[in-house]
Amino acid sequence: MTRNASCYITKRRAFVSIITFSIAYIYNDHVISIHSILESGSTILNLQNGNPNPTSTFTSSFGEIPNKISGQLNSFANQVGYFNLSCPFEMSKTSCAFLEYSEEDRARTRISSEYYKSVIRNAFDSTFFSGSNNQNTAKRVFMTGDSLTRQLFISLVCNAFTLYDGLVEHTEINWKEVDPCRNPSLCKIKGGEHGTFDAASVKFRGGMEVHFVPHKGFKDKGTAEVHVLERLAAEASNMGRVTFGKRTAMQPGGPVDVLVYNVGIHFGMDEFRDKLEYFVNKVTIPLIRKNLSARPRIIYFTTPTQHFNTSDGTFQGWRGSEWSLKCVDEVESNPRADIEKKILAPGVNIDVLLDYDDLNFGMMHVGKHDCAHYCMPGLPDTVAAKLLDL
Repeated sequence: MTRNASCYITKRRAFVSIITFSIAYIYNDHVISIHSILESGSTILNLQNGNPNPTSTFTSSFGEIPNKISGQLNSFANQVGYFNLSCPFEMSKTSCAFLEYSEEDRARTRISSEYYKSVIRNAFDSTFFSGSNNQNTAKRVFMTGDSLTRQLFISLVCNAFTLYDGLVEHTEINWKEVDPCRNPSLCKIKGGEHGTFDAASVKFRGGMEVHFVPHKGFKDKGTAEVHVLERLAAEASNMGRVTFGKRTAMQPGGPVDVLVYNVGIHFGMDEFRDKLEYFVNKVTIPLIRKNLSARPRIIYFTTPTQHFNTSDGTFQGWRGSEWSLKCVDEVESNPRADIEKKILAPGVNIDVLLDYDDLNFGMMHVGKHDCAHYCMPGLPDTVAAKLLDL
């Protein structure tokens, strides 16, 4: 389904925030720190984004949401950015505001939304308005992964659409007529817009393009590329560069300038490691060794942490107990990210390794048996803001 985003510009809704939960924040290139004090039932989490010395903490509760918050308050009169399907490119199954049923759901929405609002102002300015984003040197980005990569694509297009008037020039998104959703509690919209999509493309004013093609997860033969890794390997070996392939939703305007890749969560740990090593040995190292100006910048983001109530936090099948499918606030490690950080070396076999650094963000997942995807807006937006500004 093709969408010309310009027709949406005048229809954007300014959502008045109904959220009374307020926070104070500090944000710079090194620290994302949020501090608020709740009256009771709190869990204190350090949001340090790689900084070993966080300057403050974020306090949250999944019990009763208190009406009074002491300490310094900082709230916005209107919702910043996108919220509750105000962006025509959002998927309903990760919009926690849209999925609200219970007090716990409302807590997730409030925590994620306030976190997003605290860090998102001007966060995308350098991505969309840097010197590299002009008609002559505009970036063309190829993103391939599973639904976790798709969340970053949604963040890029939704923040561009809601924060900057007229920036989104054209989009093509292949919305599915029927959403093959396995979790009924997440499937209030069962098809069409705000349901689910596979391949999607966006063109921004000035010529920057971002194309997402899934290689795993919910997909069909026409809008996914299951063997994209093998194709990239063949192109790297034969040409010293890679292409967009033939499954993009929109015809790219030129060669790949930036490759964003993630193995995803649909493989066991052994196969996950094998896929990652194949990506390094057959794609990134051949591209880097050829040292050609035509090769793309290669960005890999670590797999977001899962926060299931299991021995290592990872999803262990739908046959697990009801309790094992609940989200916990914090886990000790992220097995996939640990593997990624052992194998990938920035400047050696990858250009950029972007770390989610999210062991203690379990309260910001969608919930309802989904402890793999984060609420949107939320944590994926802070990662997406850094994705192309590195």
